[in-house]
Amino acid sequence: MKRVLAGGAVVAATVTATIIARRRYGSAVEGPAHDRWHSVTINRSPEEVGPRPTPLTELGEAVEIRVRRAPGGRGTELAARLTGEVPTGPARLAGKISGADVVLHLRRALREAKQQAEVGEVLLPDQPPTTERTWTSRPWEYATRHGREEGRL
Repeated sequence: MKRVLAGGAVVAATVTATIIARRRYGSAVEGPAHDRWHSVTINRSPEEVGPRPTPLTELGEAVEIRVRRAPGGRGTELAARLTGEVPTGPARLAGKISGADVVLHLRRALREAKQQAEVGEVLLPDQPPTTERTWTSRPWEYATRHGREEGRL
C-alpha cells in the first residue's frame, strides 16, 4: 500500500511539474515568439536617466528602449524589449541552463541601469557569501549568482 501511495505522489509531482513548465516556457510546438516589454521605475527624472543607459547600451541594437515619465510623478519608467525573436519551449530552457538566455541578460541590464541611475554604481553582494562551501550553503550561492536574472523587476 505504501508503494502505491508513493508512486501516486511521484506521478502527481511529475504532472504538476509538466503543467508548470508548459505555462512558463510555452509549448514545444509553438513558433518563434517576440519578447514583451520589461520595465523598471527609476527614482530619477528622465533627463537624469538619459535616452540609453550604459548597461542597456552594451546589449547593442538588439534592444528597443523606451524612456518616459512614470505615472503619478514617480520618476522615470525605463522599458526595454528584444527586437528579434525570442526562443520558446525547450530552446528557452536550454538557454537558461547554459546561461545564454538573452531575456535574462536584458532583465539583468535593466536592474543594473536602475541601480546605476539611483545609486551611482551597481551594487554587488558580498563575495563569497560564506567562508566554507557546504551542502547547506549551496542554495545561498545559487541565489546570489542568479538573483538578478529572474523574478519581478
